[in-house]
Amino acid sequence: MNIESNYENWVSAFSLLVVDPNDGVSVKIFQECLKKMGVEVALSLAKTVFYCDYRNILEKVETPCTIINTSHDIVAPKSVALYMEKNIAGKVTSKVIDAYGHFPQLTSHYKLVEVLIGVLSL
Repeated sequence: MNIESNYENWVSAFSLLVVDPNDGVSVKIFQECLKKMGVEVALSLAKTVFYCDYRNILEKVETPCTIINTSHDIVAPKSVALYMEKNIAGKVTSKVIDAYGHFPQLTSHYKLVEVLIGVLSL
């Protein structure tokens, strides 16, 4: 199923993959956002995200960074974080939030805030 041929079904399926399927409220919020976005904008955004490859600039990143990901993310699995850690030139730390999906700001916001407080030393 693809974005162009059956947007409504794509929204439903994609939302369950990238948002914690056990968090019905967050899934619904994400689905509504995608529906409001519309197929044209979603397709353009998807092409931008999936066709852009900036791995070649990681070695130029000298600013200290923290990579934050969830423990169960099919969009950016642990291997992505490990690759970035290995290839970013500056100081890198990595934090994993025990959560499902790609959007901890929706489904695990308290855990995300804890990590951010720790990183920002607030």
